[in-house]
Amino acid sequence: MPQSWRTGRRGPARLVGALIAVATAATSLIGAAPAAAVVVEPFAKRYDEALYGDFITLGNSVLDCPSTPADEAAACRTAQSGGSTANNNQFDMQYVNTAGLSSPVLNSSTGKVRIPPGAEVAYARLFWGGNDGTYKLGRNQIQRCDTAGVATSPAGDPLSTQPVIKVNGGAETPVTVQNAVRTPSEVGGPHYYTAEADVTSSFQAMASGSDVPVSVGNVWAPTGKGCVGGWSLTVVYKYDAPNAQYAPDRRNVYVYGGHVVQQSKDPDTTITVDGFYRTGDGKLRASTTAYEGDANVSGDQFLVNGTNIANSAGSTNNFFNSHAEGCLDPCDANNFSIDAETVDIPAGTIKQGATSADLTFRTKGDTYVPSALAFSVPVPDLEVTKTASPKTVHPGDTLTYTVKAKNISRLPYPNAKFTDDLTDTLDDATYNGDAKTDTGKVDYDAPRIGFQGDIAPDETATITYSVTVNDPVSGDGKLRNNVDVSSPRSNCEAGSTDPACGVTPEVRQRPEATPHIEISNIPADPTVAPCASTTNTITLKNSSGDRREGVEIEWPVRAGGTPQTSSGTVTKEGDVYVWKGDVPAESKVRIVQRVRASCTPGKVTVLTVTARAAKTTCPPVDERAGGSDPCTSVITSSRVQARQALAPESGAQAAPQRAELATTGTGTPTLLYTGISVVLCGLGALAMAMTRGRRRD
Repeated sequence: MPQSWRTGRRGPARLVGALIAVATAATSLIGAAPAAAVVVEPFAKRYDEALYGDFITLGNSVLDCPSTPADEAAACRTAQSGGSTANNNQFDMQYVNTAGLSSPVLNSSTGKVRIPPGAEVAYARLFWGGNDGTYKLGRNQIQRCDTAGVATSPAGDPLSTQPVIKVNGGAETPVTVQNAVRTPSEVGGPHYYTAEADVTSSFQAMASGSDVPVSVGNVWAPTGKGCVGGWSLTVVYKYDAPNAQYAPDRRNVYVYGGHVVQQSKDPDTTITVDGFYRTGDGKLRASTTAYEGDANVSGDQFLVNGTNIANSAGSTNNFFNSHAEGCLDPCDANNFSIDAETVDIPAGTIKQGATSADLTFRTKGDTYVPSALAFSVPVPDLEVTKTASPKTVHPGDTLTYTVKAKNISRLPYPNAKFTDDLTDTLDDATYNGDAKTDTGKVDYDAPRIGFQGDIAPDETATITYSVTVNDPVSGDGKLRNNVDVSSPRSNCEAGSTDPACGVTPEVRQRPEATPHIEISNIPADPTVAPCASTTNTITLKNSSGDRREGVEIEWPVRAGGTPQTSSGTVTKEGDVYVWKGDVPAESKVRIVQRVRASCTPGKVTVLTVTARAAKTTCPPVDERAGGSDPCTSVITSSRVQARQALAPESGAQAAPQRAELATTGTGTPTLLYTGISVVLCGLGALAMAMTRGRRRD
């Protein structure tokens, strides 16, 4: 029975999750002939992202032909170039050191990578490994890579020694070792180790559109006959949007790592990649990294969905042949150590609409050690945005959410699915049961809104629903929720941090309306005798059901008494009186003051009230409407003038005429009997006495 692992898309991208084949691992550790390949570490996902871009894989060996003796060196070079069928078991493999690193290293070699113009690196992972210098022969463990000769191991430990990477003349950076494993000591035959590192940070300033050199050194490896050691690098590049020439469609890119010793007697090892939706006519691509693939030993194969895939040399029965793409120095057709190979997968191998693919390592001859795998497939692109209106709501308000799912690719997006979880909304609001969509179907399975439907290229599905904010507020005051697209691929897949996938409107308490204050300013008697006093009353009226706090008004200081108020306080500030206080709901505040009129007849005394607070009937003068002014009180000093006696009615006997007195206020009256100044003086005194007799207090 072939062994396989299914690796789904659940969980955040770049999940490093081991998918353990328990029975296989147990069998491999007991020392008996394994019923499956020796699975030291099951293949698991290191990276999973849908983006406008793809991956590039390159690699190189850190061991090379010996330089002496001359005959062995020449024979080794002949075999590397394909001139003979000899392999590394016949040669004493030695370190190569071509990168010129300044750091003290065991070895080094270089490669080159070119990402398309305008692209940037989204992810980069370094893989390295080789023999660990031990060999289980019967019951004995010997220091060899192969039975052909003794191996010499360097100092240090293969699982902790840090390789050094340098990109395009940048810094020489020791990498952080991850996923380092080795063949268990009880397993018969040669033992290997592999390790990995996320090296994305070394590529952040990488140039695009031209070859960029990459140096890797200090890879732990033994030297001697049959020894292998090397590295591979998978770089994922991306654009922010479709690029017509280099990235017209979104692709789902996967990177896996593991450690499997695939021997001739073993059944297949299969990794199932899923979580995509294959659409369109874009290329299907895969790359593999493996150690110990011999060019002169056939029977090793790489399959996709059961289809045997040809390597770059066209072979379908000797896929692993120690050929590394992207090598720079050295760069041998057969490096005797490592395969780093990228292939195009025939279009019919993965059907339109497929959501998974089986990638299989098989051998009926050559033993090899797969350690890395990359895969990419074109997928439709669903761009989801979510908005809420209004952005700020108050208790009792209705909040409407709009989710738009647009297929921004050239490819159909069948059976798109997403959910909108209302859990963090329903603590503050109630769903109104009104979800609707203009295409597909929408339903509500508390607490989630769900959508499912086909979305054609460049088409948009629009889903709306509403909630009513609880009054009073019952939760944390934040109506947060996020869209989670469960069908591949989208900017809003599970774990996405894209802000377009969620909104968080805030609930704010509705501000209390500021009560309007009506102000009146009225004298008890608008006309009084010169130097006399009258009572002036300022009234502040609050007709609302809410208390108005912090009201301030002012009016000019005039001769008379001190203002008295029913509530609040009155103080004198320079040439004005200021009242400060609150006006209770449906109540009035009265301020009364005795005001003395001018002693000059006909002159007026003016008191204008001006509010220092908003929402009153007495704003500053330049803000007042035209017409009568209830804010101004006018008190006039009366004056007396002569007036002509009334003429007798028709037919009546004329009575003797005499002058009469008239009390007047403002205006421009004409004095009758002008010219009799002496009489006027007497009349003035008489008028004063009469006015005082009629005064109203």
